[in-house]
Amino acid sequence: MARKQKEVTSSPEYICPYCFSNVDLQNVHYVCTGPTCARSFATATFSSRNANDMKYVSKDGSSEIDPEKSLFHGKDPYGSDAVVTRQHIIRNSTGLCDVCRRPVYNRVCPICHNAIPPGAEEDGNRIFVILGPKHVGKSHYIAVLINQLKNYVSTEFNGVLNAANDSTTLKYRDMYYRRLFEEKRKLLPTKSFDVSEESREPLIYYLRIFNEEKPQVYTFAFFDTAGEDLTSSDKMMSLSLNSFIARAAGIVYLVDPLQIKYINSRINVDNKPAVGPDVSDILNNICQIIRTNKKLKAKDKIDIPIAVSLTKSDVLFKAPENEEEDKVLFGQCSSLHIPREHGCYDKENFDQIDAELEEYLRRTVGDHFIQTVNGFAEHSFFAVSALGCNPVGSSLPRGVSPMRVEDPFIWLLNREGLR
Repeated sequence: MARKQKEVTSSPEYICPYCFSNVDLQNVHYVCTGPTCARSFATATFSSRNANDMKYVSKDGSSEIDPEKSLFHGKDPYGSDAVVTRQHIIRNSTGLCDVCRRPVYNRVCPICHNAIPPGAEEDGNRIFVILGPKHVGKSHYIAVLINQLKNYVSTEFNGVLNAANDSTTLKYRDMYYRRLFEEKRKLLPTKSFDVSEESREPLIYYLRIFNEEKPQVYTFAFFDTAGEDLTSSDKMMSLSLNSFIARAAGIVYLVDPLQIKYINSRINVDNKPAVGPDVSDILNNICQIIRTNKKLKAKDKIDIPIAVSLTKSDVLFKAPENEEEDKVLFGQCSSLHIPREHGCYDKENFDQIDAELEEYLRRTVGDHFIQTVNGFAEHSFFAVSALGCNPVGSSLPRGVSPMRVEDPFIWLLNREGLR
């Protein structure tokens, strides 16, 4: 398995973590912070009937319309539900507001009009995504991972994790943290991209790691995709999921061990789910999307690192009730019992876990799954548990006790230079 580190270099190109477009930072749009410029622009344009600008003004001439953001949110840019902007948008690279003639500094993506952070040229833009079949536990994993990264991992590696905007802060608090950590209840199932606007809005975080040279900045774009959205490559293409999957800097692919037929038929646990779809099929769809977008040949290795992670793995540490169950459980000698070294990338520990889990999945899922994973130039296997316990109905009476949820991301960050 290749372990070559990537060199992070400055680039005028920026991958928007919202629409996943490749953005030339020399050709972006701006917004003016002047409180009256948007209204002044709308009034002047409506009065003059300027043909070039009328598409940016509401029908009554009272407001400035944002067609780009309207399209991003699936709204008709010329209909009654078009997005109205309170800040005037400058669609050129002059750096001056065409209304008040003052310099403008707030850059936005020209495709979706979401903000581009200061320092994007120097900091780079590495985006990581989480994928997996239906009911695998993506929502719980995302919710707990963000909490772990913010309160523990960032401090451990001398860094800080910040939400990119108020939208991410509020969405995480209201849809994830409050229900899971305060109310101690399971999260609701994720709705498909084609029926839920909320599913299209990612949670964006910036992790800044401070070292002796200069800060390393990583972008986390958490799309809580519904498992049914990944059931076919055609479905992924129709929802434009191929854009963010193919342009990711790293993938965490979640696998629920209880949905694997070999394990499901042998383990005895409460609330055991039904056997799920073949985990190889979903991963094959993802591979096909990436190969198509990157124009890779069948023999070419995919250059996106992938961390294959068994979720809900706390159930695999129980005492075996019989010989058959013993075949699918992790014993006392498992490398997963060995804690990783604090504050650094523990290569030895991760390599031991990788070797053990590759053999475990080869035995329980099949060699075809391992061969599919081997199609990625860099890959590693992990076992995590977001909740750390088996829920009672929809409640979590013991709260959340995560187990190694950060391991896949520490491995991915190491591919990007984290030591």
